[in-house]
Amino acid sequence: MKKTEYARMAEREKTYWWHLGRLRIIQTYAQKALGHGKKSKILNVGCGTGGTIDMLEGLGIVDNVDISQDAIDFMKKSGYKRITKVKDIKLPYQDKTYDMVGAFDVLEHIEDQVGALKEWRRVLKDTGAIIITVPAYQWLWSEHDVSLHHKRRYTTRRLKQVAKEAGLKPEKKSYAIVFSLPLVVSFRFINKLLGRKADSETSYVNVPNWINQFFTNLLYVEARAHKNISFPAGTSVVAVLRKEK
Repeated sequence: MKKTEYARMAEREKTYWWHLGRLRIIQTYAQKALGHGKKSKILNVGCGTGGTIDMLEGLGIVDNVDISQDAIDFMKKSGYKRITKVKDIKLPYQDKTYDMVGAFDVLEHIEDQVGALKEWRRVLKDTGAIIITVPAYQWLWSEHDVSLHHKRRYTTRRLKQVAKEAGLKPEKKSYAIVFSLPLVVSFRFINKLLGRKADSETSYVNVPNWINQFFTNLLYVEARAHKNISFPAGTSVVAVLRKEK
C-alpha cells in the first residue's frame, strides 16, 4: 500500500459498511472465545492501519505486529502503543504467551501459511484461541486479489485442512459477510465482461449514506447470528482455532 493510502484506509475502516460489519463479527467471536472477567493477553497479527485495535483493547492487553514499516509509522503517529515490526512470520515473543491470536485477512498474504499458523500456535497458551478471517472461494479470484498480493482464497474445508497441518483444529468455522456474495459475484462478472483492470480501490463501491448504513445494519444482524449458527456461504471465512490435544 502506498504511504498516502494509510490515512484513507483508516478513515474507511471507521465508516465503510464492510469494515464496520466485519469488525462486529470479529468482536462476536473474540468475546465468546475469551469469555469475561480477567484481562486477556491478545496478539494482533498484521494490524495494518489499526482498525481492530480499539475493539481488541476493550477485551484485553494487545500487542500488535506488522511487516510494513509504513503501517508501523502510521499507527505510532496515530497514537497506538505496543506496536512491533516483524521481518517475516517469526514472532519476538515467548511460547504460550497469549490467550488469543487474531489474524484478520492476513493468512492469504503469506506464502508459508502452515508455518505462520505454527508460529501463532507457538505463542498461544494451551487454553487460547486463534481467530482468523480470510477471503472465501478460489473461484472468486480476480485482479483485485492480485493487486492486494493475495496468494489464495479459502473454503472452510481448505482452512480446516491447513489448520490441521499446523496442529490446530476448528472450534467453529463459518462463512461470513453473507448477503454480499451475489453482489460480489455480479460485480466481478461485470468487471470481467467490460475488461476492467482492478487495483486496491476496486472493492470500494461508493454508495449513498443510507445504503451504507443499511448494509452495516445487515452485518450487525449477521454478527449476532454468528453466536448460534454457522453460515454455509459468504465472501469471507471466519474460524476459531484451538490447539489439538
